[in-house]
Amino acid sequence: MKEASVPDEAKLIQDAAAGSVEAFSELVLLHQGRVRAYLGRYVRDAATADDLAQEVFLAAYRTLNTYSGSSTLGVWLIGIARNRALTFLRDESRRKTRESGRFEAQMVEWRIEQAEAQDEKLSNREITALEACVKTLPEHSSKLVSEYYFKARNLVDIAKELGRKESAVRMNLLRVRHALKDCIENRLLSGGA
Repeated sequence: MKEASVPDEAKLIQDAAAGSVEAFSELVLLHQGRVRAYLGRYVRDAATADDLAQEVFLAAYRTLNTYSGSSTLGVWLIGIARNRALTFLRDESRRKTRESGRFEAQMVEWRIEQAEAQDEKLSNREITALEACVKTLPEHSSKLVSEYYFKARNLVDIAKELGRKESAVRMNLLRVRHALKDCIENRLLSGGA
């Protein structure tokens, strides 16, 4: 049974496909963190990840009528994000080749290869396991993950808000990442997600 506060995604998709900007905005709110985090794995720059995420949602809005429902909307959006990230990385490779030579271009090419290989490994099970593991974090750790990865806030600002040193927040984030990694691996090994 669904909670009353969770919007009915199927209804939102139907309304958005019919032209409802409000319904599409709700879908963006539901999926923006996941899309942005996915893009951040490859571009490593918060502003660029935000720009690419906007492109992803704009492309999704324009082509929502082609969404067949054979996969979840989140997986469909990640597919669009993957294409945007790869296009960005290829363009970046060409730009770096023109500007600064072969080494930087080779590094970007390597990142493209890694992105393509990683995408094959990234499964819906892993995403589900990550979402479940984030829900098991203590509130302060969950908030830290949300602020840093999904809202793209920098550690200096987060540390000031928490009244802690940046190094302490960085260390806490490192511990949370290790805990999430262990949790995901355990869930995948046990067959649960």
